[in-house]
Amino acid sequence: MFALDLVLGATGSIGAAIVNELTASRKPVRALVRNSSKARRVFTNSDGVELVEGSVEDPKTLHAAFDGVDLFFNCVNIPYPQWSKLPAIHGRILDAARDAKARMVFPGNVYIYGHSQTEKVREDHPRMPCSRKGRIRLQLEETFMQHSREGVVPCTIVRFPDFYGPNSGTSLVDGVFRSALKNKTARWFGKLDAVHEFIFISDAAKAMIMASERPDAFGQDFNVPGPEAIRVRDWIDLVFKEAGFEPKMKGTSRTFVRFVGLFNGVAREFAEMQYLAEEPLILDGSKFTSIFGVPYPGRSYADGIRETFAWLRRVS
Repeated sequence: MFALDLVLGATGSIGAAIVNELTASRKPVRALVRNSSKARRVFTNSDGVELVEGSVEDPKTLHAAFDGVDLFFNCVNIPYPQWSKLPAIHGRILDAARDAKARMVFPGNVYIYGHSQTEKVREDHPRMPCSRKGRIRLQLEETFMQHSREGVVPCTIVRFPDFYGPNSGTSLVDGVFRSALKNKTARWFGKLDAVHEFIFISDAAKAMIMASERPDAFGQDFNVPGPEAIRVRDWIDLVFKEAGFEPKMKGTSRTFVRFVGLFNGVAREFAEMQYLAEEPLILDGSKFTSIFGVPYPGRSYADGIRETFAWLRRVS
C-alpha cells in the first residue's frame, strides 16, 4: 500500500505534472489548491486526487493538509513582484512539515549560480547569484538544507532549466508555442543565438519522484539538464516546424525590457534575469545519473514539442 503524498503548489506547472505522474502510478495523492475547479481542469485524473482547498498562507489549512503525510513536494511559487514573501511562506511550510515529520522534495532552479563559470554547471559550482531573486532562492535552499542536516525536515532539491509542456502557461517559452500555433511572430526575451536548454515538464516531475523514492537522496541536491544544449533560434525553429509554419521570431534587447518595465511590473522584475536568456548556463546531470544508476529523464525536443502541441490543441 502506497503512503499518502502531498503536493503543494499543485496547480502550477511542475506541481500539476507531479500530481499527474503520481496518479498515473496509482499512488495516493493529496493536493492543497486554492481553486478546486482549476485543479480538476489541470489534473488528468482528478478523481484520484484528494483535494484540500485553501492557502499555504493559512497555517490551520496547511497543518490540516499535512495530516497523515510522510512525504511532500513543495512546488509553491508566486509571481515575481511578490517574491519578497517567499521566505515567510516557506517558513510556515517548514513549520507544518516539522510537526508532521514529513520529508520534502523541492524543485530548484539555476538562479542561485549567477553567471556560469564552467562549460557545464555541477552542484558544486560557486553559488554567486547576480539578482535579487537569485539571492532569495539561495536563502531558501540554504534554509531547507540546514533543516535537513539537523534532521528537522529532510529535504532533497532537484534543479532544472526552463520548463516547457502542458500547463506551463507562466513560463517564458509558453508564448513561443502559442505564437507558433497561430502563425504569429514569436518573441524571445533575449538573444536568439544564445545557447540554452529546456526540459519537458513531465520529465522534470519524473526526476523529482525518482529522488523522493531514494532515502539517500535526502540531504542532497541534483542538477537535471534538458536533453541537449541548443541555440534558442534552432529550438524555436523546431516549434514552428511542428506547428506546420515557417519560423518567425524576434529577440529582445535589455533596453527594450527595461523600457517596458517602466509600465509593467512583471517586465521590470524580469529585467534582472535576462542574463539567463543571453548567455549559456548548461547543467551537468552526471551526479543524478551516478546516484540513481539511470540517465535523467530526457525526452527529445522533437517529442516534447509534439506532446506540448497535442495538449495545446486539446485545451485551446
